[in-house]
Amino acid sequence: MEVFELAEQEGSDRLTYGQMNLINTLRKLWMELAMWRRAFLVSYAANFGDIELVADRLYQAPTNLGNVLEVFFGFQIARKVENLIREQIITGIQILTAEGQGDREAVDAGIVRLYRNGDQIAAYLAEINPYWSEEEWKRLLYEYYETTIREMVMVLAGRYADDIALYENLQDQALNIADYMAKGMIEFFKG
Repeated sequence: MEVFELAEQEGSDRLTYGQMNLINTLRKLWMELAMWRRAFLVSYAANFGDIELVADRLYQAPTNLGNVLEVFFGFQIARKVENLIREQIITGIQILTAEGQGDREAVDAGIVRLYRNGDQIAAYLAEINPYWSEEEWKRLLYEYYETTIREMVMVLAGRYADDIALYENLQDQALNIADYMAKGMIEFFKG
């Protein structure tokens, strides 16, 4: 895939076309993950009747990200990251369902699983790329998870103005995650 080539110009600090394309692709994919997760939340809360269609599209987001990572890291690593992110989605849906049913015990257990998933993602990504810090990944993912959970609560409580503000924050967080991922990949493949 030529568009993902990270050819470094000798002595240049400029980004190449391939690097910009990678950054834009990762930003798009992380934003899609946030957007389809939100679409699922809204569909669930409003009972629109499209929940299965939205879920199918939401479950496609980790595969799309995995396909990009495969170009750089190979099949096994890409599928592992894809599965960890899919686990994040499944756990989020379990938390949403438990919150909607008022099952505090299941919500709490789901939150523990969600943060454990964040730990697994952070550790794995730091293991495969020395330009990714496990602690920074945890910080980024924890912030994203906290906002996601708060948004669920706001939507289910009918606090839509608060929900909108949280979603705008969540979009920024998704872009920060994508930028950190891209920066680490560019550094890794420069050398």
